[in-house]
Amino acid sequence: MSGSVNELREISPASRAIGADGQGDAALPTVPAADKPRDPVRLTFGLLWLSEAAFDFGSTLISFAIGVWIYGQTGSVQDYSLSVLAAAVASMLVMPFAGTFADRYDRRAVVAGCDLAAVAATAAIVLFFFVSRLGVEVLYLYTALSAAIASLRRCAIRVVVSTIVPKERFTQVSGFSGMSRAVVQVVAPSAAGLLMARAGLPGAMTLHLGLLVGGALLAFAALARARAALRGCHASGRSFAHSARASFLGALGYLKDSPLMRSLLLYGALVQCLLVLATVMLTPMVLATHSSRVLGLVMSIGAAGALAGSLLAATAIIRRHLMLWVLVCDAIQSAAILVAGLTTTPLVWCVAAFACLFCGSASVACSGALWMRKAPLAHQGSVFALLSASNLLVMSLVLLVGGYLADAVLEPALADGGAWRHTVGDWFGTGKGRGIGLLFFGAGACGLLVSGLALASRDLRRLEQLVPERPDD
Repeated sequence: MSGSVNELREISPASRAIGADGQGDAALPTVPAADKPRDPVRLTFGLLWLSEAAFDFGSTLISFAIGVWIYGQTGSVQDYSLSVLAAAVASMLVMPFAGTFADRYDRRAVVAGCDLAAVAATAAIVLFFFVSRLGVEVLYLYTALSAAIASLRRCAIRVVVSTIVPKERFTQVSGFSGMSRAVVQVVAPSAAGLLMARAGLPGAMTLHLGLLVGGALLAFAALARARAALRGCHASGRSFAHSARASFLGALGYLKDSPLMRSLLLYGALVQCLLVLATVMLTPMVLATHSSRVLGLVMSIGAAGALAGSLLAATAIIRRHLMLWVLVCDAIQSAAILVAGLTTTPLVWCVAAFACLFCGSASVACSGALWMRKAPLAHQGSVFALLSASNLLVMSLVLLVGGYLADAVLEPALADGGAWRHTVGDWFGTGKGRGIGLLFFGAGACGLLVSGLALASRDLRRLEQLVPERPDD
C-alpha cells in the first residue's frame, strides 16, 4: 500500500493513457525500459497489504479473546459490552487527529510511531500477566488504546496507498483490502477460541504481540522505500492545534464545495448502517428459531459472499462506472436484507447472506476507490477520517435504535399474544424472532427506496464523470 511519489510519477503517464477509457491490461501499466520498473510499487503495496492483514488479524483475534475472558471472569453481558464500547468511542474520538497526522506529518513516522506504541502496549499487558493479577479495567484501557492507535495507523496507510497507486487501480486495492478483511473475519474468531481453550488470554496476547511485530517489520520494509512525497504538508512553525483545525476545515471545505461527494458521504453512511444492522441482528433472528449450527452455516456462507465480492473488485473486472456499480450493488444488498426478514428458512437466509455481503463488499470497494480518486491529496487524511467518524456515529445510533425497537416494540408486538398478531402478524408470522424479521424487512425496504432514488438521480449516477479527479501534486 505504499511507495515513493517518484515511482508514481514515472508510472502515471502510462497509467493515465490506459486508464482514461478504462481499457488495458489488468496489471499495473507498463513504463519505458529507461525508467524505473513498476515492480517497486507492487512490492511496496504488497508489503503494506500484508502488514495491514497482520494487524487486522491480531486486532480481531484479541478483541474476541478479551470479550470471552471478560465474560468468563465477570459473567456480565454489560461488562462484555463495555469492552466493545471502549474501542468504538476511542476510535471516534481520535478520528479528527488521525486525519491531521496523515495530512500534515511524515506518514512513515506516523505509521512507525503507531507500530511502536501498539507493540509496547501489548508487551506491557503480556508482562502484566506474569507479575500481577490482571483486572478488567486494565483491559478496557488497553482496548481503547489499541483502537485509537489502529485508527491513526489505518488513516495514514490509506493516504499512502492513495499516493502511490495509479488511480485506475484504486478499485483493485480496495478489493484486496476487503478480501483480507473477509478472511480475517472468518479465521480470527476460530483461532481465538482455540487459543483461549488451550492457552488462555496470555497465549492469545502473545500471538497478538507476534503479529504486531511482524506487521510492523513489513510496514517498515515498505515505507523505507518511500521518499519525500509521503511527508505530508506540515508548515513549519504551526502548532498541532492549528494544523488540526486547518486539516478539518479543509475536509469540510471540500465537501461544501462538492455537493455530489457530500451526497455520496451521506448515502454511504446510511447504506452501511443497514448492512451493519442486518449483520448484528442476524444472530438473534436465526437463534430465535434455529440452532447455533444453522447460524454458523449462514454466517460462513455470508463470509464467502464477502470474500467473493472483494475478489471481484480485486480482479479489475470493475473498471468504469464505479458509482453505478455502487448503486446497483446497494439495491441488491437491500433486497437481500428485505427477503431475509420475510422468511425463517435457512436455505433462503444462506442465499440472502451471500448476496448481501457479496454486493456489500463490491460496493465498499468501488466507493473507496471513488474517494481516493476524487478527494484532494492535501486533505485526504482528514476526508477519510471524517468518513470513518460519520460512519461510526451513524452506525452506533442506528444500532441503539434498532436494538431498542427489536426488544421493546417489535418482538413484543409480534409475540404469540402480541398486539400485532392479527395484522402484521398475518404477513410475517408470530413468535420469537419475527419482530427482528420485521426490522430486517423495514431496513431492506428503506435501503431499496434510497438506492432507487439515487439511481433516479442522473447527476449521482454520473458522479464519476462530473466530479473532477484530484490533482496528484
